[in-house]
Amino acid sequence: MLVAGGGVAAAELLLALRSLAEERVELELVAPSARLPFRPAATATALDGGGVPEYDLQAIASDTGARFRRDTVEAVAPDAHRVRLASGTSASYDALVLAVGARARAGVPGALTFRDQRDSRRLAALIDELEATAAARVVFAAPTGVSWTLPLYELALLASSELARRDLLTEIVVMTPEDAPLEVFGRSVSRHVASLLSDRAVRRLCGAAQHVARGRVVLATGEALAADAVVSVPRLVGRRISGVPADWNGFVRTDRHGRVDELEDVFAAGDVTWFPVKQGGLATQQADVIAAVLAARAGARVEIPSGRSVLRARLLGAEPPCYLQAELDAVGRPLPSGDAPAVSDEADWWPASKLFGRHLTPWMATRGLLAA
Repeated sequence: MLVAGGGVAAAELLLALRSLAEERVELELVAPSARLPFRPAATATALDGGGVPEYDLQAIASDTGARFRRDTVEAVAPDAHRVRLASGTSASYDALVLAVGARARAGVPGALTFRDQRDSRRLAALIDELEATAAARVVFAAPTGVSWTLPLYELALLASSELARRDLLTEIVVMTPEDAPLEVFGRSVSRHVASLLSDRAVRRLCGAAQHVARGRVVLATGEALAADAVVSVPRLVGRRISGVPADWNGFVRTDRHGRVDELEDVFAAGDVTWFPVKQGGLATQQADVIAAVLAARAGARVEIPSGRSVLRARLLGAEPPCYLQAELDAVGRPLPSGDAPAVSDEADWWPASKLFGRHLTPWMATRGLLAA
């Protein structure tokens, strides 16, 4: 079994497949780096310019008996069951899992794009600049296209606390195409987040930002809003791999068991797939389904998960702690009810991490942290 990718979906897949299939399969991980930064925690570092915890992919490979190869898959030859690597070499597979993630693109030209911890220092400097210039308004804006908006709300809430601590009267605006705040979680969460924003005097506007020019953020409708600074989350696009069919945005179509359309013995999990909600916890659930399918193929007696998606997250910047949960349908829309409360001050999962993977989160809680 060949796994391509160096993110949480790839890590979860290795751990799940070894647990389910035991010694029935040989595993190989192809990843561009041995470091796995915990990007979901990046917003917590946004105002101090710090880093996030990093974990060791080689340790995961070692624990699962997988061969680790530092490289990148560039092309797939499905008929030959081989992949071409960036190093110029090739590798064969009986089953291939693509967990290569998505690329983060600047979605709002002219704005500061907050991708993850790599942009923490830039955002911390921006807050200092707002204080120095007595700025009147900062806008946290989502672009058109595919994006994950939860960090935008976290950044707005964290910024509101920091600006209040500095006795600044800068207005904070959150601008997203959503009809309601974090609507992917459903109505209960939207109402709760709207209340949080109101309590912090954070204004919310419905709209998709197109670009920033001359101190104004321009919307897709042509309307514009004056802004002294604009912060955006990135627009996400798929990582194109030669030989793998993808849509115009680079995302790969899969069935409910993670099989890539039109290709035999090729699977995909995580942000590279067509599923519209791009979040690490969902990526690990997709990996768990694939692991069960592959373990069953190898002869293990396992039950294939239903493929039910449960979106779990902690909203940073909220006090007391705020954990969010929603069950999603097959196309990423929130279902009206679930087994757990949509909003809670205690996590319904353990460990109560920012990201939950059935196998990966306990592993992270016990070992694998790299030195800074």
